[in-house]
Parts: sequence; structure tokens; C-alpha cells
Amino acid sequence: MPIYKDNKRNTWYFRVYVTNKNGIRVQKTKSGFKTKALCKQAESNFLINYEEKNDDILFLDLYNIYIKSKEQDLKFQSFRSLKNRFEKQIIPFFKDYKINNIKAVDYIEWKNFILNKNYSYTYNSSLHQAMVNILNFANNFYDLKENIAQKVGNFSKRNYFPKVNFWTFDEYKQFISKVDNIIYFSLFELLYYSGLRLGEALALNWNDLDCNTLKVNKTLIRKSINNSIFNTPKSYSSIRNVKIDNYLLDDLCKLKKYYQNFIGFNNDWFIFGGLYPLSTTTIERKKNHYCKIANVKQIRIHDFRHSHATFLLSKGVPITVISKRLGHSNLSMTLNVYSHLILEDEDKAIDLLNKVKS
Repeated sequence: MPIYKDNKRNTWYFRVYVTNKNGIRVQKTKSGFKTKALCKQAESNFLINYEEKNDDILFLDLYNIYIKSKEQDLKFQSFRSLKNRFEKQIIPFFKDYKINNIKAVDYIEWKNFILNKNYSYTYNSSLHQAMVNILNFANNFYDLKENIAQKVGNFSKRNYFPKVNFWTFDEYKQFISKVDNIIYFSLFELLYYSGLRLGEALALNWNDLDCNTLKVNKTLIRKSINNSIFNTPKSYSSIRNVKIDNYLLDDLCKLKKYYQNFIGFNNDWFIFGGLYPLSTTTIERKKNHYCKIANVKQIRIHDFRHSHATFLLSKGVPITVISKRLGHSNLSMTLNVYSHLILEDEDKAIDLLNKVKS
């Protein structure tokens, strides 16, 4: 549903397709807007308030209107995640349903379809919430009689076990010993020993390194190969100062000396990339290459973060410290991911009790 420029009148107009009460897709056009932004906002308002409401439109048509309205409300990353959830996990199943014909048995069938994919409870729950929200939208604007997702309810949390993939310290040392490029060596060291998200790491410039502290206050979002933007971190608590150890600091100082050999270097350069941040696809390719030659299991870049947390847990660092270091919005988020690893340390508690009582 694109926006168009009327070059003759130097104005903007939009053209959309909507489903009328008879189930027929019709074209609607509105013109005469002085700016592209005003035209885009008018298009969004038109779709939301389209007067030929009915509770029998196709789910796919409802989605196209709903997702357009959400684009105005969400940050780019959140919008992209929401769109991805719908288009990969929800639309393929419900696209041809008329929204008033979705019954409890259909929703339960979809939930079983999702359960068979063995996703985490958190992810499944986010899919359910997406369904609740879009059907609430249909309640408000298309007179849908009941929200079947809300009525059936969320996925059960029972029998879900957190899926945390990580490297042990020995596995990481085996991996990093094969990394022969100073930039990628420093990046992987920082990811493993700081727990930063990749986007947070790639957004760092040399002004963000203050003695032994990294100032994390932005994140890099890759919209496409040649289009990146900076945004605030995932949540308010993600804006934080993260202390680093002396060895990692030394690695970063060596990397800075490497960059200082280039003409025009200054502290505005990115720590990982120089004038421009490293490509996430290249980082992934490099990681896979070094995993292969080091003969260690493949993990995701995000699993460096899990590896950092589990390493600290194994050394007895309090979960409260780890939570703050990771920038989690609350302690329960950290516990949800890592509590099963804490339980595995119960033998240590018993050993301690045996010692103090002996």
C-alpha cells in the first residue's frame, strides 16, 4: 500500500485496497496531501477507521491493515519482530480464515502446530499475545464478537525447559585460539567477557570506552545490507555501564593502536569496524569458520551472551549482578533463563552445609 507523488500538483496521494461488506476487494484513493508524512498518516487513519466495517473479512486482509497501524507505534526492531512472527508463524495458518469463523478448535489446532516446532515458552507466548492483540483490534474496529485467542488462553508453561546454548570456558578458549584477525578477536572477546548484545557492541565507538568501563547507550539495527540505524537499547535498563577486565581492556587498547595507523582516525570511529560498523553477516560467517577449524560446536552470536552469564554463574557470581550486567529489565527475566543452571549447583550448597556442620 504505497504512497505516491503527484508531480503536476506537487502533492501526495495514497491508493489502498480494502474488502467491502460483500467480501469484494475494492480500490480507495485519497489525494491532495502537502507532505508525504501527512499522506502516510492519513492512509493509516483511513485503514483504521474504514467505515465499511464487518466482522467477516479475511484474516490476511485484517493483518495488512493491523500491521500498517503498528508501524506508526513501534520502534523499527520491534515492528520487524512483530511482522516476522505473523508472517512466519500465524499468517500461513490463518490467512484464508474469515475472522468470525475462527473457532476454539481452530485456535487449539494452531497452538499444536506451533508446539510441534519446539520453540521456547517465551516465544510461543509472544505469538499468542500477537493473536490476542490483532483480534482485539478486530473487536474494536470490525465488530468481531469475541476474541477466541483470549478465550482459549495462552500456551501452558508446564513442561517447558529453558533452552540455553552456550560454550564452556574450555570450549571458548579452543575457539578463540584460532581467531587470527585482531578486529574479530577483540569482538568475540568482548561478547564473551561482557555479555553485550551484538547490536550494542557494534554501536560502540571509542568515546564509549572510559578507562575500564563501556558506556552502553545505543544499539545498531541493520535494516538492510546498506542501511543501518542507531536506536536506544532494548529497554531503559539496557542503558548501563559495563566494567571490563584488564585483559579485555588490553585487547581493546591494542585494537585502538591498530586503527591509529589509519589516516583520519578519531574517537568517533566504531570500535568494531572503523569508519563503519562490521557487517553482521560477515561476523556470522567468520564465527562459523573459526568454529569449524577449532572443532567446537556451532553456537549463535547471541549465545556468547548466554556463555558469559553461565560462566559467571559457574564461578559463583550472584544472579543479581549478572542481571544488571546483562541489562535485563528485571531479575525475573534473568531467573527465567538461567534458574535451571542455578539448581544444578545444589551439590555445592550441600557440600558447604556438610563442611560447616562437621
